[in-house]
Amino acid sequence: MGKDGEEILIGRIDDCDSDVRKTAQEMDIIRHRTIAYEYLCRLEEAKTWMEACLNEELPPVIEFEESLRNGVYLAKLGHFIAPDLLPLNKIYDIDQKRFKFMGLQFKHTDNINMFLQVLKRTELPCTFQPETTDIYDNKNMPRVIYCLHALSSHLFKLGKAPLIRDVFGKAVFTDEELDSITKDLQKCKHPLPAFQKIGGLLSNNSDNDKNAVQTALIELNNMLDTEKSITPALLNPKLKIKYLQNYLMDEYKAALKKAKCQKEEVAHNHSMNDSYVPDEYDDILTLAEVQGHITATNYKYFWKSLCTASKNNDTSKLQKIFNEDCIKIKNYNPNNLDFYCDVIQDILKNCKDIDIDNIGNWQKIFQNIINDGNLKAADHNDHKKAIALVNEALDVGTPDDLFNALTSPQLGLNFRIDEFAAPLLFEEMRLEKCELDKNLNESEIASTALSLMNIAAVSEAVERGDEMAVWKALNAKKIQLTGLRAHCRRRYFSALVSAMQVKVREGCECTLLTLEDIRDTVDMVNMKDDDNDELVEVIDNINKAVTDGEVNSLITLLKNPCLKLPMALHKEEYHLYMRTLKKVLQQKESQNLWYEDIINAIKDVNIESSKAKELTDIIVQLNSSILKNDTKGFWDALSSSALSESAFIDSSCKDVYFQMFSRALKKKGHHICPWIVCHTDAGNTLYIDVESYSYSWTTPKDFVPYARYLTKKDINVVIEKTNKHHINAYKQKLFEKSVTVFQAHCRGYLLRKLFSRHQYLQANEKYVVKIQSWWRKILVKRKYSTLIKMKAIEAKLKRERKQNPMVWYKVQEHKIIKIQALWRGRRARNAFTSLIHSPNPPLKIVKKFIPMLDFSTEDYDREIELQSLKSEVVQSIRKNQELSKQIDNMDLKIGLLVQNRIALQDVAAHGLKLNNLVKHNSMTNLVLNRDGKGPLMTVTTAVKGLKSLTKESKRLLDGYQHLFYELQTNPTYLSKLLFCIPQNKTNSFLQNVVLSLYNFGAYARDEYLLLKLFRFTLEEEISCKVSKPFDIISSTPLVLKMAVSLTRQLSGLNSLQTIIGPLVEKILKDKELNIETGPVEIYKAWRNETEMKTGQISNLPYSVTVEEALQYPEVKSRLEKALSQLKSVVIMFLDKITNSIELIPFCITYMARVLHRCLTSKFPYTPEKDVLKVIGNLVYYQFLNAAIVAPDAFHIINMANGASLTTDQRKNLASVAKILHFSAAKKGFGEESSHLRCLNPFIIECHEKMKELFSKCCRGPTLEEYFAVDEYTEATLLDHPHIYITVQEIVDTHALLIEYQDILASDPNDRLNILLDDLGEVPSVAQLASRDVTMQVGEAEENARLEVCLALVNKFQAPADDMTDLNKLFIKTKELCVAIIPFLNGEHLLEALCIGTTKEQQDQYSEKVKRRIYSGQAKPDEVMTLREHIAKLRKNLQLLEEEGYVTREDGYQAVVTSIALDLCNKGKYRQAQRRALSTLIRTKQSLQEKTKYYEEKCKSYNEYIKSCLDNLHTGKKSVHACLRRSGKDVQKLKSKLTVKYSGSKLLERGVLLEIDGLSNSQLKNVQFEITPTNTNGVFTVKGKFMGVEMESIEVDIQDLLQKQYEGCTIMDMFGKAKINVNLLIFLLNSKFYGK
Repeated sequence: MGKDGEEILIGRIDDCDSDVRKTAQEMDIIRHRTIAYEYLCRLEEAKTWMEACLNEELPPVIEFEESLRNGVYLAKLGHFIAPDLLPLNKIYDIDQKRFKFMGLQFKHTDNINMFLQVLKRTELPCTFQPETTDIYDNKNMPRVIYCLHALSSHLFKLGKAPLIRDVFGKAVFTDEELDSITKDLQKCKHPLPAFQKIGGLLSNNSDNDKNAVQTALIELNNMLDTEKSITPALLNPKLKIKYLQNYLMDEYKAALKKAKCQKEEVAHNHSMNDSYVPDEYDDILTLAEVQGHITATNYKYFWKSLCTASKNNDTSKLQKIFNEDCIKIKNYNPNNLDFYCDVIQDILKNCKDIDIDNIGNWQKIFQNIINDGNLKAADHNDHKKAIALVNEALDVGTPDDLFNALTSPQLGLNFRIDEFAAPLLFEEMRLEKCELDKNLNESEIASTALSLMNIAAVSEAVERGDEMAVWKALNAKKIQLTGLRAHCRRRYFSALVSAMQVKVREGCECTLLTLEDIRDTVDMVNMKDDDNDELVEVIDNINKAVTDGEVNSLITLLKNPCLKLPMALHKEEYHLYMRTLKKVLQQKESQNLWYEDIINAIKDVNIESSKAKELTDIIVQLNSSILKNDTKGFWDALSSSALSESAFIDSSCKDVYFQMFSRALKKKGHHICPWIVCHTDAGNTLYIDVESYSYSWTTPKDFVPYARYLTKKDINVVIEKTNKHHINAYKQKLFEKSVTVFQAHCRGYLLRKLFSRHQYLQANEKYVVKIQSWWRKILVKRKYSTLIKMKAIEAKLKRERKQNPMVWYKVQEHKIIKIQALWRGRRARNAFTSLIHSPNPPLKIVKKFIPMLDFSTEDYDREIELQSLKSEVVQSIRKNQELSKQIDNMDLKIGLLVQNRIALQDVAAHGLKLNNLVKHNSMTNLVLNRDGKGPLMTVTTAVKGLKSLTKESKRLLDGYQHLFYELQTNPTYLSKLLFCIPQNKTNSFLQNVVLSLYNFGAYARDEYLLLKLFRFTLEEEISCKVSKPFDIISSTPLVLKMAVSLTRQLSGLNSLQTIIGPLVEKILKDKELNIETGPVEIYKAWRNETEMKTGQISNLPYSVTVEEALQYPEVKSRLEKALSQLKSVVIMFLDKITNSIELIPFCITYMARVLHRCLTSKFPYTPEKDVLKVIGNLVYYQFLNAAIVAPDAFHIINMANGASLTTDQRKNLASVAKILHFSAAKKGFGEESSHLRCLNPFIIECHEKMKELFSKCCRGPTLEEYFAVDEYTEATLLDHPHIYITVQEIVDTHALLIEYQDILASDPNDRLNILLDDLGEVPSVAQLASRDVTMQVGEAEENARLEVCLALVNKFQAPADDMTDLNKLFIKTKELCVAIIPFLNGEHLLEALCIGTTKEQQDQYSEKVKRRIYSGQAKPDEVMTLREHIAKLRKNLQLLEEEGYVTREDGYQAVVTSIALDLCNKGKYRQAQRRALSTLIRTKQSLQEKTKYYEEKCKSYNEYIKSCLDNLHTGKKSVHACLRRSGKDVQKLKSKLTVKYSGSKLLERGVLLEIDGLSNSQLKNVQFEITPTNTNGVFTVKGKFMGVEMESIEVDIQDLLQKQYEGCTIMDMFGKAKINVNLLIFLLNSKFYGK
């Protein structure tokens, strides 16, 4: 709309000079512009009115018509009029993105049709309603504008919308706009409608008596200009005006009069135009306008009354207003008046300045008040019910019931309730309810629950073992604990752990700590802390007393109760206490005695005391027994353990011992001292008074060194002397005497026995002869009696058979049973043969095997186990991938740490991350199953459950289940996507999404679909990108890489371990095997060995060429030996590989088959041998070669944690793999390796074997044959297929599909477009994982890793009763047939259906149905009787017969034959199921071993990091560690460890080769000093000339070993000296490491 005054044309279109006569052409232009202006005004009026209704800005007036064609704005207007009939979610392309991007779509007609349905609902006369083509095809757009004007008046009459405003003469348009609309009107084939006649048409449409209505209206309009009351005119029955209120007649008149004046003004404005055609309703109000103004006046009045009533809380007045007839509201509830009042007050509070004159849809405002009030009332009732549920749970419920009640959204708690705290909440809140003796109200529940949650946080932190969290929880304000001491934090934690363990052991219902428990624990720790302060003071005083030697003070301190000594103090040991404590203090050097030292010292003293008392008693008893001549008492004392600890005492020589001790004691009889001296095992001296039976730890006053009694030392000396000189001789005599007696007894017994046997036989000779003859007779009888018995039995059986046949048959029953079993087996085999091999098996045969089709419990259990195993395998693969990635990062970080590129703290931080990844592997599976039918959806997370997800998140997840099913089963989408996205994204996409989408091929169906995708993608890539076969080798397709990687993770790992594992282990165990084929390397190794063994410089040159190296016989012999070993090992590998074709995974053989077929079809003239070379690259080089080269990396062999392959072992495996690779590619050695050209014939021989292997790989089965898949397989699944995928992967996949949507699905009706439209825009991770609870800190990253289990469902699958798909109808017919065949009789199916059924068969069928209902396999409302079942089957057969699927002529044999095929495949299905189960079990075991290996590796990393951290603070006990100690002796120690050599000495040893600028005679003035540094393995080498230090350098022995490994035998030092590396290492080892 223009703003320039020169371009303005208002009202009448005319020229400024009216006196000039205009031509016909000019007059025609003016007429057209006038019509255009009028129509533009109508457009502006309609646009402004729609903006007021929709509260939305619409396009400019010149574009308004075009914007209506997609029906979006019209559908929104329909929603404004009837939101229940046309909700917003039914509007297609509501944001008009598709319309802007792709233009008008046919589906936009849905919006137009729904708008037209709303018009019919509002009862707008059909005269005003447009057609769909008028809008969509722009055939008659003025009729649409005409409809909007009429709709405005009609809705105004109903009080649902404002009246349209006339802008004629007020609107301003530019010449361009006028010209544009003029052209459009000229193109329009339909005349412009008469907009000014809308009011009359609406008025005339309301009654058949048009004249009477018109007269009444004119009368009403005339009375508006007078002072008379308009009541009689309004009450005229001809007008049928509704909802008149007598007390509002004055307001009616004022409103109508104002409206009439405005209409007269508009009519006057229109009359100024020459084209104006007057109408009878131009200057009077129509019936619709009158009714609309009356309705608006009523609503305004009632609104003011509502406001007044709500302010005064007058519910009776509110009820009266809402019951008015003119206020058409729904769902009004008089019980909710208080809530309606609250809603009105909220409206008045939030919208203070309401312009009631400009409100159009009063009915919607009043209805919103009712709706909002009802919602408030429902929330209030739900809140009351939630409080009641809490109290009910406390009375008769469980902790789980209370948790559910507290977490109910209706309760409205503004803090989180953890399930962990449920037992504590239940116990404490129930106790509080009992104390109050009433139900808890809202505030009591909230305050108590909040306080208890803070208390439960303490228990949760204790159970988690988080000390800092426990301290924070104890300091929470809600707990209000006093007296907490920061330095006792750890003790609080330990005490709380113990208290919680006590509650668990006692079996308390609530094992969480209560507030009283926490307070008691804190008080106990504080008391103990106070005692500890006193204990520290006492220990300090004990140290002073021991240092000063004050025995009395020490004993007083030791008796202090705060020490809590576990034993009493003995008075006799006071001095020993002091002596022992001093000894301990001296051993601790400068440190003081600790509490443990004091306790241990007292224990040791008490043990010494008990031993001293025991020794005293024994020695006194022994000496006194000798004096009293008491042998028994002497022997008891001597046998005690205190005396005979080491000496051996023979109990048979008591008298000898007694005599020897008596002599020893007599020798001491002239001494007078009663004290003897003994030394304890602890080194203490003990003085024993034998006469007074006492002992002392200090030297007695009357002690002299000459004792008159035997000491412990004397006793041991006497025992040893007795054993040596007397006991042995005494025992020898006794032993000889016993042996002589024993031999005499034996000889006598043997002689007597021999003599008596001879006498007995001679006396009884005749009896012996009789016995022998009798025995011979028995043997003969046994031989012939068996034959006689058999003949007798046979005769007896013949007689019995003739006399009593039944008895005979009974005897032969077991034989008859065997014969019958054989006959039945023959019949069963014939039936089975007929079922399997017959082209048309009879109905009777199929009937016998029908029970095999039923799924047994084992089938379901096996299927459930398969699903569980698949989930575990997929999660294990994910975990192993993440662990492998993190371990690789750890290897890199440790390498950087060794090179001092990063700090140890960085490695330790990564180690913590690795530990968390290993520990936090357990997740919670939360399942949502809708109605027991819908798709199963699982969210695997340790954070929140699925119930906490928002409604929108659940809707999106349902949509993704349909989307991923389509992507999984239709490989074209993913295949195209692989070609669309850049190469750098493709690897990530394949790894993160495709494998997750197909569950890493863990199940047969997933593997089948994944291989189908690989096949489709490989075929496309070869057809589009490959120009010659060998392009596959030079640039391996990503699909082949993915297939190989996938195979190595699953079944291929077991195959590689079986094929290659034993051979690799054999090579690794062979220590003599050294396959080095490089002559130069062989030469260097030989030379290094010589120098390292002899310690002398070798005369051989340092560097040689290949030809020079081959001149040495030693090199030649070693090379020949290596080649011989190489051939034998290669043959061993080749035989194993070629004989293991059945062990190669199907994925590899199938991709080889696809690759072979694609290459031969695209390059038909390429020789077969070249194609097989490409196949060999896949089978050997891609799949087998890497496993041979690095068996440890692919877990082909089991290695100890921390172990790795040696350099020689890797070199051996690499040499074998190289020859095998050359054999697969038929590649030989050329001039660059002339010494290996002798292997070329051997390689050709091996290639022939390889080629045969590759040919066999290409002749494998197809996908459908291997997996037994057909078009009906998907329909036979017991459960929906599942995938496990993270939220981040879902979002990334959706984003990629949206980005390339036009390429993937160019057809607007493509299924992918429909699924993506349902999902809408790509959600963020937070939106997809959003919950109804407050998100915690750090959950954003955790949401991205949130793993979701989606049950894939086909959205486009026809319903169960939809018979439009003939394939599904055929399957349904087979199911009906299988269900009733056991109850039918007949030769074929048609005859069986025609014969009918007996009552017995119907009863049997009913019993079967009941069993199915009871087991849950069928629902009561879905079952049919046998007759109904047969009728439905016959109906389906007729439909199939019409389509040519079956025929009556053969008795519907096609259905029976199809059932027979299902029976045959049932066994295959179960075999495949078992095979998949065993494969998954093996895969799971392999993955678990791999996980265990990774975890052990993580453990070794932890130990390494720990040792590094320990070494960071304390050095090892080594030479280098000694040098790290501070003190004055460091320089002396360094000088002692320094090794000095002159240059001539090193030259003589061969370490020094030369020094630039110095002759050999001058080397005696050069001195080298080698000194170890504080760092392990690092030495400082100083070079001096004539005693003056010239250069200094640090040498790391690790660098020297690296140089030796790399073959570098000479190094520069100081930039001048040439040093032999081998001999320098030898020198350092011999001088500093003792090697």
